Order: sequence, then structure tokens, then C-alpha cells
Amino acid sequence: MYGPMLVLLRGKSLFWSKEKDIPLSFRFENVRIDSFATNMPSKAITSAEIEARLAPVFKRLKIPTGTFEKLTGIKTRYFWDETVSPSQIGTVAALKALEKSSIKPDQIQALFNCSITRDYFEPATSCLIHDQLGIPESTLVLDISNACLGFMNGMMVMGNMIESGIIKAGILVSGEVFYKPAEYCIKHILAKEDITRDELIKLLPTLTLGSGAVSYILAHKDLTPSTHKIVAGVAKSATTHNDLCSGNGDYCHFHTGDFDPVMTTESSKLILEASRLGGRAWKQLSEVIGWSREDVDHVFCHQVGRQVNEAFYREMGLDYAKEFTIYERYGNLASAALPSALAIGAEEKGLKQGDKLVMTGFGSGLNALFLGIEW
Repeated sequence: MYGPMLVLLRGKSLFWSKEKDIPLSFRFENVRIDSFATNMPSKAITSAEIEARLAPVFKRLKIPTGTFEKLTGIKTRYFWDETVSPSQIGTVAALKALEKSSIKPDQIQALFNCSITRDYFEPATSCLIHDQLGIPESTLVLDISNACLGFMNGMMVMGNMIESGIIKAGILVSGEVFYKPAEYCIKHILAKEDITRDELIKLLPTLTLGSGAVSYILAHKDLTPSTHKIVAGVAKSATTHNDLCSGNGDYCHFHTGDFDPVMTTESSKLILEASRLGGRAWKQLSEVIGWSREDVDHVFCHQVGRQVNEAFYREMGLDYAKEFTIYERYGNLASAALPSALAIGAEEKGLKQGDKLVMTGFGSGLNALFLGIEW
């Protein structure tokens, strides 16, 4: 697998080998997280309620009551009603971030929406959010989508635009609305009378998803009093594992007609390969940033559930005791999960100036992006 690989590209051949791989990393001196805000729904759905709806299937397959919550560690997830769109909740999160920010709306030069769920196939959801924020016409407006890693990719791209001097400040948004996909998944399971245990296990990760929105404002250090410095980052892509989590459709909120999106996940394999990829990513980030495992004060990992456990952290080489999680309360918020964990953890953990923290982002595909931040 790691020997020379032949790729045909416009009639030309390109040879690649692991030995020639040039690590992707970047360092920042001028990028700060100026402000952040979350926007969470109020309607809680417990794992016990979901299990109750699936009781006939669980009973036929002889799965004990309480297994779903026990396996995932997720007690609740939250949803808006089905009329609420990703752009609406993202706009609220962005407005809250602007209210807390030292950056004025007319200083915003880029807006990226990074969610999986979106309002339409086109236009970009970022256009709908931009229209509601009252920020300049000259703003660069676009969507960035990469499964659960979209927001982290947005931080990387916007950070590099600030560091290179293209922009001085920008706003990142992710609004995830998973009520309909969750409902479709439950109906799909109940409708398949001969569903097997293995098939059910591949579908259950969909039911760990929860809705929520988050927004960050990034700015050049000359524009903000914030000390929250994005120091460095690394990116890794193990795309040989692209088949471990896949959805059969592009989910758009205002889709009309028959639409039954189904996501299947090979959870155990995905977690195993993510931990291995994370180990390589942390090793590289440690070299780039000059931090050891002991230097890191806090770790914020993508919030998939209890599967990201102590063994996962041992494989990565980071300290499990320094992890902060929100999945127990909010479930897996997809692209909004990791940035929301940091936003909530900043208050609940009482992060102090100078604290060193690592954001370990993962997305099906399989991709990883790690950031080192000095608070």
C-alpha cells in the first residue's frame, strides 16, 4: 500500500511514495480568537426515549435495555423543530459572537459557513447568513464542507488569510440541524423488519447526532485585545479509509419530495484508524510547536461519544485526564462539536491566560486537523 503509486493525471504519470511525503503544517504569529458563542436548542431527546421507539427491534435482536446510552455515553441531545434551518441558527450564533467581539461588523472581511447540514444545494448557506448580519459587501463569503472537520478547516484557511495579510478579521459559523436525519433513521430501522444486529449497529451512530450552532471571530492581533493565540496546526488525510462512514445523500434542509438519507458507520474501525492517524498528527504537531505531552494543559477532541476513550488517547499519545467533553449533554454536533466544546469548556474549566491546549479534529474520509492554541 505504501510503495510507489501510479496516478494518471491528464495523461501524465505521477509517482508518490510514503518516503516522499512532505508534512503539511503551519505556524501563526498574528492570529487570535477574538470571541466565540454557541446557540443550542432547548428540546431535549434522551437516549432512553430513542431506545423506547426502537424497542421492538431491540427486543427481537435481544439487545438489553439501556445498551445505547451505555455504549455511547450520550444521555441527551437537543433538537429544534423541523422548520428551523441551519442558516437561522448559524445567524444567531454569529450575532452573539459579534456582540461579544471587539471587532465591528464593518471590519469583517470573510465569512465561512462550515456545517454539514445546509439550507439549499445552492446558494451557499453562508450567503443567507451574510444577508442577515449587516456586514460589508466586500466580505468574502463561502461554504467550507468536510464532514465533521469543516469548522477546523475553516479556522485553518481563515487563519492563513489573516497571517498572510489578505484579511484582518473574519467570522466562522456552523449550524447543524439533525432532527430530520434522526427521524428518517428511526423510520428506516423500524421499516426494515429483517434488520440484523450488524446493520443496526452501523445505523445507530446517526442517532448520536444532536443539533447546535457555534461561531468564532478570528482577528489579527493588532485588531483585538484577545490573547487567545492559534500557534500552529497540522493536517493529515488517511483516505484509504473513506468507506468507514458514508451518507447516501447531500442533506439540504429545504429539500422537497421523497428523501430518506441514511448514514452508515463502521464505528470500531473508524475509531481505531482515527486514533492511529491522531497519533501521527500529534507527533507532527509536537515537533512543529515544541510542546510535549506534559506541556499540554487541556485537550479538546471531536465529541463522538464514549468510544473516544483512554485507549484512544494512549494511541494518540495525549493525556486522557486532560480531556473536556460535552457529548454527554449534547451528543455529536458534527462540525459544531469541537468548536462548541472549546467555547463551553473555556467557561466551565476556567481556562487561564497562558494555558496550552490542543484541538484534535477528525472527520470521516478519514481526515485529521490538530491545532495548538495558547490561551
